[in-house]
Amino acid sequence: MPPRRPRHAALLPASLMLALCSAALPAAAHDGPHGDDAAMVIDSRHRQTTPAQKDARAELLARAEAELARGDAVQAGDTFERAAMMLHAADTEMGLVRSYMQAGQYARALAFCAHTAGVHRESPAAGALYAWLLRAGGQTAFAERTLEQGVQRAPDDAVVQETRQAFTALMPVASTPLLRTPHRMAPQAVMLGGQAAVPAAARVVGSAVLLDTGSLAVVPIAAVREAGDQGFWLRNGLGQTTQASVQPDAALQAQGVALVKLKAPMDAGQGMQAAPREPFAGSPGFAVQYAPQQDAQPAWPWLSPGFFGAPALQGRARPLGIELAAGPFGGPVFDAQGRLAGMALPGPSGEATLLPASAWHGDGPPAAAPQAPSPSRVAPTEQVYETALRVTLQVIALPPQSR
Repeated sequence: MPPRRPRHAALLPASLMLALCSAALPAAAHDGPHGDDAAMVIDSRHRQTTPAQKDARAELLARAEAELARGDAVQAGDTFERAAMMLHAADTEMGLVRSYMQAGQYARALAFCAHTAGVHRESPAAGALYAWLLRAGGQTAFAERTLEQGVQRAPDDAVVQETRQAFTALMPVASTPLLRTPHRMAPQAVMLGGQAAVPAAARVVGSAVLLDTGSLAVVPIAAVREAGDQGFWLRNGLGQTTQASVQPDAALQAQGVALVKLKAPMDAGQGMQAAPREPFAGSPGFAVQYAPQQDAQPAWPWLSPGFFGAPALQGRARPLGIELAAGPFGGPVFDAQGRLAGMALPGPSGEATLLPASAWHGDGPPAAAPQAPSPSRVAPTEQVYETALRVTLQVIALPPQSR
């Protein structure tokens, strides 16, 4: 599926629409950076700020970051908007982008980040963040072009270079420089129900699928075994994190997955629609998964568009068809209309296979009898990714030597 430029101008916050009218003005007034970022902060509307106003703005930015850290993305967005009314600057707008992402509003975040990257050319980090969001949502070619433009404008910028290095991997992992504010390329980790933080020695060992109740998930058996008797944690793309425990279900375990109960339920959004049938061979689809990591840092998942493989031969798993980076898999798979079709699991030779959602729903047609696709239009990738942010889970476990 070819990449396409997103069209979301109507999604920009009303308080910042005026900024678009001033995009052609030269940069003038300067203000200090916030957080760990040392990039220049510039007001493209030539407004002068007093020391008291600068202090007030810095206080608002710090408050918004604290709100994001405790999981109050909506309030953080309001606070960032208050800061934006004081100064039209890239650091504030990148904070808004991250608050939209942590609220599960990928389309809005992508649209506003496009504005931020285009207007604030003085901030290479804004362009790098935009490239990261594009690639996370499956627009790999467009993301690469966007990043390359940033490299040409600011070849020595540390954030741009770190992003370029991360993009050499099939599934990038945000390094420490990319986890700093205001350009942070990941959600904040938020422990649900007052649970203790995930141990520092833990690491991401795979992906899983949140079920529509928000209190149960389906996890690959391989990831559960890697967690051992010490238990494990699950985290979605909004940063919501909780412990989980395996529920007895021999039928599911025979298919290579385990049903697990979350200690605290996650926000499943408006509910996820299950595909009424298995995807037809050659029809478009989307697979989502997290990169395996040597730590337990939160992350946004990676979406891969593609086409479903042929039905399985008798007694064999159905090839997924959609090209994915090498395992460990475990993330959700969506059909052309953005409905949950199943999850990706490793086959005998390590290739990606499709376990249909009917395996845990207990209904739907048998795996060997997919039906013709619906004539409905293909869902926008932005819409699919918004669902994926909530239902694609990191599986986090302690390595054996740390137990």
